[in-house]
Amino acid sequence: MQYELKQSRYCLRMLQAGVCLLMILCVVLTACVPERALAASYGTVNCSSLNLRKKASKDSKALQTLDQGTTVEILGESGEWYKVTYGKYTGYVMKKYINKGKNSTSASKSSSSSSSAASLKSIGKPSPCSVGDGGSNVKKLQKCLKALGYYTGAIDGDYGSGTKSAVKKLQKAKGLKQTGNADKNTIAAMFGESVSSSSSSSTAKTYTTERLNWFKNGSSRIPKGSTFTVKDCKTGKTFQCKRWSGANHMDSEPLTKSDTATMKSIYGGTWSWKRRPILVKYDGRVYAASMNGMPHGTTTIDNNNFDGHFCIHFYGSKTHGTKKVDSTHQNCVSQAMKYTW
Repeated sequence: MQYELKQSRYCLRMLQAGVCLLMILCVVLTACVPERALAASYGTVNCSSLNLRKKASKDSKALQTLDQGTTVEILGESGEWYKVTYGKYTGYVMKKYINKGKNSTSASKSSSSSSSAASLKSIGKPSPCSVGDGGSNVKKLQKCLKALGYYTGAIDGDYGSGTKSAVKKLQKAKGLKQTGNADKNTIAAMFGESVSSSSSSSTAKTYTTERLNWFKNGSSRIPKGSTFTVKDCKTGKTFQCKRWSGANHMDSEPLTKSDTATMKSIYGGTWSWKRRPILVKYDGRVYAASMNGMPHGTTTIDNNNFDGHFCIHFYGSKTHGTKKVDSTHQNCVSQAMKYTW
């Protein structure tokens, strides 16, 4: 009897050990299950932003941030993750943030298109604008371009090279002339509206040159920190600048090394105090002005190859040294009134 009891206990212990071994084996096998490939399908991001990660882990490096409504191709799955492709990237996103398409690409694309259309509607339609413009209207354009996936830069209201490049991509996709300027046909195409039979014109709009009274409203019209475009009336060359400060007139700096090189070429390769008639374009308007070409005083922009700032005068502005109206600058402003952008 005692022998049988010992045998029973021995068998029970062996059974328990077998069960434990089986459980451990199941855990190991589950952990080692390879990533399961799926037939190619599509999904749409259902949250405001989603990280596309290099590996199926929350601690893995983020390759790209996907906005709501973005469509991805699903290649496989691993636990709570999908392996997907988006543009040039292949990585992983969490399943719970993806609405998987039922059958085909078209269903997913339709969802993405609806989301983009809703985003554009909430942003609102920008007015025609072009390189060199700035302000709230350009911010609206940048938001629309970003919602459609053409723009990845900052929403800063400066119509520079990044915004121009995004507009050209949109124009190419819509079969329009790739000018980089957001004219009325480009805006219409962006919102899915029909465009006129003639393709995009070479300029977004015709500008009227205005005389800006500096002490009446000039300083507030182009605020400190604004980015604007200067056009030299005699050569037609343009370059971008940023307003640093200035009370009696506008103290400005070329924005980049390239802008500095263009400005210097206008002066024949040598810096000079000589006054030149110019046009200043900012926030969709063009103003007659005058500039000198000599770096002096304070510098606020690094790596633009311009040691200091230069002066831009408008109607009625004064020099900081004499606090008087400079007749040569004013003559240049009068000359600039005869030019158009």
